[in-house]
Amino acid sequence: MSKEKDVLDEKNRSVKNILLLGATGYIGGVLCRRFSQTQDFSVLALVRPSSNTEAIKPFCKDIIRSKEVVFSAEDVEAAICKYDVKTIINVAWSKPLESTKQAQFQKDRIALEAALHGASALSPDIHVITTSGNFSLTTAEGGRITETPPPKGFAKPKYLEWGESLSAVNLMKDALTEEYISQVGNASIVYPSSVYGSSPTCGGFWDFAIQQFITGKPYWGYEPFPPDFMTAWVHVEDLAQCYIATARRGEKGGHYLAAPENLSISQMATLFAEAAEVKFQAPVFENKDNVVFDDSYTREVLQLEWKHKVADEVKAWVERIKELGTYFLG
Repeated sequence: MSKEKDVLDEKNRSVKNILLLGATGYIGGVLCRRFSQTQDFSVLALVRPSSNTEAIKPFCKDIIRSKEVVFSAEDVEAAICKYDVKTIINVAWSKPLESTKQAQFQKDRIALEAALHGASALSPDIHVITTSGNFSLTTAEGGRITETPPPKGFAKPKYLEWGESLSAVNLMKDALTEEYISQVGNASIVYPSSVYGSSPTCGGFWDFAIQQFITGKPYWGYEPFPPDFMTAWVHVEDLAQCYIATARRGEKGGHYLAAPENLSISQMATLFAEAAEVKFQAPVFENKDNVVFDDSYTREVLQLEWKHKVADEVKAWVERIKELGTYFLG
């Protein structure tokens, strides 16, 4: 019996506790499930007092509710001390979008600063994984986009003018993380490209972009998306594997891009319309800025192999959207 207890104690010591902010979101929910399936991580979800946690409860070691409506560094510190947390992942986003960029900045930095400040108050060794997006990597001249952030003060290309709010928020969050790293903090940044899967968010950002192209009508007040806008796409399950590999690597200053497939919004809308059996005349696509997302470095250092392809998944995506009734497909 003593020998069995020793083996169990050793196993428990080898399992690292991860504190996850944003666990009840689309990506956060998948992260809870996928981390729980590993042999070396347990998930602690830090959620708001009113959050519905039924979907993630089976995958979490514990669920911690913040003391206030918003996350604070004190919440993070308390969780670190109680559970001996070694890794923090922040995938919390502020939705819906605020009316001004300043208001968006103020809300979107809350969870990130709670993670960074909470970790720094206790130990510089705690690894904080923050989340940005491929908007913050776009170069001024277009071309090949990798994990390397653009230089300070770079001029955004014209095709990103419509997305000023999104790119600015991403750049702001990246700057906070880079400053933390420069001050001896241990942090990494994961840059997810456009995320898809069989269970899309209800009225997610890209849902509306694709819907606009199929119907020709903007949704929820979003400006029309340019048909030549090039992005990349990653399945949420592949993205989860990227976070797991990042957590295992634990490297200070790591930058990782998850961008398996280069597809413009109009190309994606065409695949979507075909799967939904909706008549759709696709705009002529020209990649005028020669934008290509290249995540070969990330795949090499994290030893990742992307398993999903848009063409194989989009039919299930459409069926799930029909089931949820998230928007009109005709």
